Amino acid sequence: MADEHLLRPYPAFERHRRELAQADRRRRTRLLGGGAAMLLMAFGAWLVHPMLAFMVAGIAAMVLFFSSLSAGSTVAPDELLGIEGELRALKFLRRLSDDYLLLNRVRIADPTLPNGERELDFLVLGPNALFVVEVKNTPGLIHVQPDSAHWPVASRGGCGSSPCWNSMPSPLRQVQAQVAALDRLLLSHGLGLPIKPIICFARPGVALENVASCPIPVVVPEQLSGLIESASETGSAPAATRAATRKLLGQVGAVPVSTQAA
Repeated sequence: MADEHLLRPYPAFERHRRELAQADRRRRTRLLGGGAAMLLMAFGAWLVHPMLAFMVAGIAAMVLFFSSLSAGSTVAPDELLGIEGELRALKFLRRLSDDYLLLNRVRIADPTLPNGERELDFLVLGPNALFVVEVKNTPGLIHVQPDSAHWPVASRGGCGSSPCWNSMPSPLRQVQAQVAALDRLLLSHGLGLPIKPIICFARPGVALENVASCPIPVVVPEQLSGLIESASETGSAPAATRAATRKLLGQVGAVPVSTQAA
């Protein structure tokens, strides 16, 4: 199993699960207490008149129905979808051997951005290279167009409906910018380890088209570990370089992520 000691938690996802569990407990409490009260009211109404009991029971059923509806979590749906995609990719990255060091949610300096930093979904330090994995949780059929700023996406609106075409910003340009920022970081510390980018579409049932035209791999999570391992079979980096890179990544990975407070 891969070395996971630098992996960060996903506080927003934990908050989502905690809020859903709390809402479920409140729902059960309301149903138990409300159900007992409604039964007593219906019984009292029956003693007065059977028709009144039916009316009370109908009102009680409506009240109990609306009481059974659980409140949603406060985590934004887009943020939750992104985290779910990363967790699915992480499930397969963990299958790598202990020769690989995993990092997630890594923030590095990037002067080309207004906030001066860039976040990388995953970094994987292997025997001979550093892998950057950018995860997308977009559903549907993704048509890869390396030379375009946007990639076409086809999805269905419902059973039997015609495909609906949309588009997404090209992740190729995003991951290339990530590689450039990471390369600057390594060079500033005198390190020249090769950086290999990967784009992973993590949504279950996603379909990829025209991936062979892309200069970097575009895969689904099930392909991640095999792809990284096969790319690591061409030798190994000098031990000193790998050790220095591992130390640098440990320092980067130890920097708190501001969004953890969310």
